[in-house]
Amino acid sequence: MKTLVAVLCAVGAAVFFNLSMYMNKKAVIELPKVGLKKREKGLLKAFVSHRLMWLFAAFGLFGGGLYFIAVSLAPISVVQPIISSGVVILAYLAIKNLGEKPRKIDYLAISFNITGVILIGVSLAEGLPKETKHNPSLLWLLVAAIVATAILLGLLSGRNSGERQGALLGICVGLLYGTGTVFARLMLLDWRHQWDARGLLVIFSSVFFLAWLFTFLPALITVQAAFQRGMAVVVAPIFTSLTQLVPIVVGMTALREPLPKNPFLLAARILAFLLIITGTVILSRRAQSQTQTALT
Repeated sequence: MKTLVAVLCAVGAAVFFNLSMYMNKKAVIELPKVGLKKREKGLLKAFVSHRLMWLFAAFGLFGGGLYFIAVSLAPISVVQPIISSGVVILAYLAIKNLGEKPRKIDYLAISFNITGVILIGVSLAEGLPKETKHNPSLLWLLVAAIVATAILLGLLSGRNSGERQGALLGICVGLLYGTGTVFARLMLLDWRHQWDARGLLVIFSSVFFLAWLFTFLPALITVQAAFQRGMAVVVAPIFTSLTQLVPIVVGMTALREPLPKNPFLLAARILAFLLIITGTVILSRRAQSQTQTALT
């Protein structure tokens, strides 16, 4: 019964997450462009007052609640594949209602990313350790490298336009969201350890809370720019897959999370990495060729 409830909640979360992204994409088409160098006057007010942005936030929060219930009732290896496959909903809505027209190679790349995220979920069948003993030096060094890469890609995106720019920003968003996911996990563990001594003050006493804010908020802003410049069916698979890939890479290195002992699960994880990286490269390179074609 618990597993059935978890599956239903996961399906609901997948639907609301992707409806949220669809509303986000639909809203940013009508909103002032988020500048990478200069800021439009009244930009924040325009975003905050837009009805679709409120729906985007509401659907995202509701989906997050359902996701939390799902992972509390069933292993992430059951929940995550359902969540990741929900991007098909976004693709359908974007193609039908927003006029997006991916090419055959884009569909192949999207399927690589979706399959990769599903395989990541499968590879977690042995579960994650309840306690995390991270290597502080390695953690911050790795995080610095990931964030620096995201910043570099953001700067490079300014030299491009159209789908190429949207794809680069999507990679930037995925790296930041993925890093934020790592900090969120460490933050929750930190809160649990300090709760008895500090109570509610623990919310503000963890360095990981500030680190989460400094990665999550820039990602939330950058995704608006990514959706304005690229197709949802290109941008969303890129950042959603990288959001899952980054915590696994950081977990295996800086958080000392062991690789799967089962050979099948280990192979699934390696294949997941290869599929996500391949799909992301194809989408970004295909986006570049589309932009170049449009300019010639």
